[in-house]
Amino acid sequence: MRHRPRQAAEIADGSCIPAALGVDPTIGALTLRTADDIIEELSAVAEATPAAIRVRSRAVALCCAAALATAALAACGSDEEPSSLDPAAHPVALPGAMRSIDFDDIVYSPDLERVIVPARESGLYLIEPASGHAERLGHVGSADSADAGDDRVFVLDREQRVLNVLERASGRTVASVDLEDGGDYVRYVRPTHELWITQPAASPSGIEIVAVPSEAGATPRRAAFVAVPDGPEGLVWSAGTGKAYTHAGSDVVAIDLESHAVTDRWATGCEGTHGFPRVDERDGVLLASCSADGKVVLLDLDDGRQLDDYAVGDGEALPGYSERSDHFYVRADPGTRLATLAASPQRLRLVRRVEVPEVGHCLTADTVGHYWTCDAEAGRVLRFDDP
Repeated sequence: MRHRPRQAAEIADGSCIPAALGVDPTIGALTLRTADDIIEELSAVAEATPAAIRVRSRAVALCCAAALATAALAACGSDEEPSSLDPAAHPVALPGAMRSIDFDDIVYSPDLERVIVPARESGLYLIEPASGHAERLGHVGSADSADAGDDRVFVLDREQRVLNVLERASGRTVASVDLEDGGDYVRYVRPTHELWITQPAASPSGIEIVAVPSEAGATPRRAAFVAVPDGPEGLVWSAGTGKAYTHAGSDVVAIDLESHAVTDRWATGCEGTHGFPRVDERDGVLLASCSADGKVVLLDLDDGRQLDDYAVGDGEALPGYSERSDHFYVRADPGTRLATLAASPQRLRLVRRVEVPEVGHCLTADTVGHYWTCDAEAGRVLRFDDP
């Protein structure tokens, strides 16, 4: 979980900004006004305070508008390269997004066949993996975590403590669920048609489970709460094992999808855990991730035995997994290396390593041969190929 001060969508106050620039903080959109608009508004002010403002010519207004347009565009995402990229990286811009984004979640949805990118105050984006085309969906106040299922997209707003339900086709918000204890991450559990929302700040801490109705416009309803002491941090589920897995303290906790009962708690050897555990059903292993040194630990999926570990170095570990390639991925935040790891029931093996921007708090993989991470400074996402 990452909580930082919310970025202001507005440019710093200036004398001509109210007349020249409109900013919608909900979607980060910029609206440039014409010179006639500027003259009309400034003239109105001049009539009220003639000594303060004199509108001498159309050229003054045009100059002001041009300067503001330049400043506004500089604050938003662009194709400009803020730093060198690994040659293997394919940058994906998020149209209309802020120049810098404190990403904290990313997930691939098999239902949508899209990478879902909650871009905080910049809104929610869907990326088509093959083309890298990104589109913004709906108009939400903030998108901190998200997932999709049953032709709907579920968006968590941490500050407002609300879960918004968006219609996939239109992006329209069709329902909302107030979360008294807030939420950290949300994941849609397909086998049970439920939303699992991690709540580390609740008392007791745990996971709120919300049932998703079959009717598209119906409001999801609370179904259960699973207490997870010292957690939860991140969440993943496995249809093969019929369980969900979350980090808690220095452990991994396993929870039955049907009964919602905690079935196991395994030590990871980490001083603290971080990020989303990842499950490799094919090899019967789970990758836990630590809160330091970019370290991940391979556990046996049956009994939780520690099999191997790997450290990419630097900060908090962020893991990913691709069923297609049967590879794990790990980067640290902060950290400049992203490693591809092959797993077996006994060990981890380094396959490849690429360079990434130092700050980027997200990592996932799709089902068509790519893995994805975030570039916070540039407000964009990076795609790497792993055929």
